[in-house]
This record gives sequence, structure tokens and C-alpha cells, in this order.
Amino acid sequence: MQISRQINHTGRRHIKRSEVQIELIGRKDPPEFRANLKLDTSQLPSNADVYVEAYYKNTSQRFNFGTVAAPIEPDSLLLDKLDLSGPTLFRVKVVDNAEKVGRLVASAEGISPKSEDEDNNESLMTFKSLPGLGDLTWKMSFEADKPTLCLNNKIPEAKSLLLSNPLFYGLILPAAFREVLFKLYIDDALKDEEGWQGHWVAFANKVAPEELSDPGDPEVVSNWINDVVQEFSNKHHMCQNLILRMEEHNG
Repeated sequence: MQISRQINHTGRRHIKRSEVQIELIGRKDPPEFRANLKLDTSQLPSNADVYVEAYYKNTSQRFNFGTVAAPIEPDSLLLDKLDLSGPTLFRVKVVDNAEKVGRLVASAEGISPKSEDEDNNESLMTFKSLPGLGDLTWKMSFEADKPTLCLNNKIPEAKSLLLSNPLFYGLILPAAFREVLFKLYIDDALKDEEGWQGHWVAFANKVAPEELSDPGDPEVVSNWINDVVQEFSNKHHMCQNLILRMEEHNG
């Protein structure tokens, strides 16, 4: 479930990632996409309109997919009105225009199309070796167009060690991952559906062992983030690789 920093007073439903599959088709110019929507209709107004929006930076393109009860795919799914200079993200909205025009009843944000997932995951964070950190070994910065892991330039070959040595990445990356997710949750200045925020939300949802049950409860979110970091560490065998490297060094 998407990370949210605000309590949901409106009753708006968060659409699960399992209900939405989006894929870019081929290498057309402009590109075309395919959306496979399997919405849980039990809690949605049958006459509510369903929209899929593609977006990047300040540009977006909306496509009408009919209603909850009568879904229909548009004749054209070409992304011909979008800024294509960067990675395209998608959102799904269910809008009730019956009782109150434009009332958003359900949504999903920051959805990466299937063919772009690997590239997006590789570019979630940048690494820089910088002066001025004193005896601090590393810190996170959020001033660039994506999170930056800043390493103390007093450490010889810090960047290459971080990317290749389990003694470095096993101790640093999980903590950095957790810090980014907490930053997304507590900082209201960030909009998790835009730019790097959307990619991180999509990545966290992909890694998460379970859906986030209550986005409005800080304790639930904190526990969920810890579970995501645990799953990330398990997937990459952080502790196991670190121990093996230590045994090699001691041997």
C-alpha cells in the first residue's frame, strides 16, 4: 500500500498494487501503454468513473477507462502529450461524479510500468564522496533531484567500497533505505507521487512483504517500514555476505 503521511479522514480507499498492472508496449515514438485493472469493486460506487493518468514532472495525460461497473479501454493509449525526457509514472483514480462532482473515492499513485522497473530501481539513489563531514562517516541529503548518500571523502575509495564491499553496504544501505522512507512519511513538503518520491514509494510497495494496513497510524507505518527494510536486507543477503567477508578477512 502506498505510503501516506496524512490520516485518511475522507474514507478514500487505497487501490492495491495487485489490482493494477501497467506495461509500456514496444519502443514506439511516442510510446503506448497497456493497463490491466482488476479493481475490487465491492467497496466502490458502480457508476464511478475510472481514470489512468500518466505523468512526469508538471505534465500529465489522462485516459478514461469507463466506469467501475462497465470498464472500457480507450481507443488510443499513446503518450503523445507527455514530457518523455524522464521516467513515466502512472496513477489510477476512481471518481464519483454522481453525489458530488469530482469526489475521489479511491486511488493508487507512483506506479512504475513493468518495462521500466529495473531501470528505476537502479537509479533510486545517488552516491557522492564529499568533504565537510568531520568524523561523520555518511549522511543522507534530499536537496538534489533524488536522495543522495553522502560519504566522507576522508575514507579512501568510499564510493567503490560501498558498492562492492559487504562490510560497507551491509551496514549502511539498510539504514539509508529506512531514512529515506521515514523522510517520505514525516516531511509534508514532499509529494510522494512526484519525481523520485514516486519511484521510492513504488519500490517500497514492491519489496513490502505485506500491504500497509493503516497509512494514518504512525506506529503502523513505522513497523511497516522496518518490515520493508528487513525484506530488502533478506533479499540481498546483507548479514550473510557481511559474515562471509569477515571470515575471509580473518582467515
